[in-house]
Amino acid sequence: MQILTNINALDSYKIKGIKYEGYIEDDNGAILNTSESGKEYNIIRWLKHKYILSLQFLTYLEIESIIKQFQTAKINEAKVTITKSKLTSKGYIDFKTTVGEPIFSFALSDLKPSQKTGTEYYSLSVPLIERVDIV
Repeated sequence: MQILTNINALDSYKIKGIKYEGYIEDDNGAILNTSESGKEYNIIRWLKHKYILSLQFLTYLEIESIIKQFQTAKINEAKVTITKSKLTSKGYIDFKTTVGEPIFSFALSDLKPSQKTGTEYYSLSVPLIERVDIV
């Protein structure tokens, strides 16, 4: 697991928000069991929730360092984490019943910064997937 220190160090106004996009249907998270009567039922082991983290007013150096951290995590096949306190203030919904920081997976191809027209600032939307284990 890799901590995204560059995002955690950003000022609060640079994190626009984290929007919940729903859960992703994942057949691997459901186990099909059969009761004694022969009726089949599902037991859910985990759910995958999708979020979009929106960053704004980033300088070129900030955007470069954030993308490099994501690239390093992908090369090391690591998941990433951002502090829960930073995300909760921007709309993060904590579905976990356990304590600890959220752990996200991501697709590197989804990281596409865009420059604000007429300024030297960039914005970045990062799709994140959080797997929440059901106890």
